[in-house]
Amino acid sequence: MSHFYDWNPANTNAFITILSISIGFATYWFLAMSEKIKALFFNRYQGDDAWIKFVVFQKLTGALFMGFIPGIILLSISDYTLASLGFGLKNFSESLLYIAIIGTLIFVINFFVSKNPFNLNMYPQMRIPEWNAKRIIINSLSWAAYLLSYEFMYRGLLLVVCNDSFGFWPAVAINLSFYSATHIAKGLNETIGTFPYGLLLCLITISTGSIFVAFATHLILALTNDYFSVYHSKEMKFI
Repeated sequence: MSHFYDWNPANTNAFITILSISIGFATYWFLAMSEKIKALFFNRYQGDDAWIKFVVFQKLTGALFMGFIPGIILLSISDYTLASLGFGLKNFSESLLYIAIIGTLIFVINFFVSKNPFNLNMYPQMRIPEWNAKRIIINSLSWAAYLLSYEFMYRGLLLVVCNDSFGFWPAVAINLSFYSATHIAKGLNETIGTFPYGLLLCLITISTGSIFVAFATHLILALTNDYFSVYHSKEMKFI
């Protein structure tokens, strides 16, 4: 006699992936957003150095727990490879076209959106008044490490595995549910924006077989948002 709780081996990859991502994101969130950990940085370091080291810690913590560890778990228990999970440059010319179109739109939109007071209070995360070349490089590289892991989690692990297990549209629904929920803390506008942007990235990722477009456009989004915010800020400047 079968029971509703009987295990279906076909669901193993999806079950472990969703569970490991959920645990990984929760671990990242409570470490990176901990006021006690933040206080440790600001008690040990002074001013700008504290902000830089703390935000880099946040980004690297995210990279570790959201993409790296769940990825290692899935790769160790399944036949998936990094390439099959979108970690590569398949259909490179098609991807570059998507990046050029989406990246240009993001660049133009962010120039105006970054003027918003709510946005200026939130970005850049490093609340430092003077931005020189070294600080820009550190900020950009930490964003790149974080977003590569982030997109590997969302559009690689979660989307690809759920697409293989449940089909495209259920995989999209799961992906957008996670994606929107993790943006609630960033306000209504960003949460709403996750639906069209997330859907577009899901379509492109499955179409191209690569997370390259998702990573590149998200990096453009993050960096233009940060640096346009510095440009528009009355408390920050480039030197």
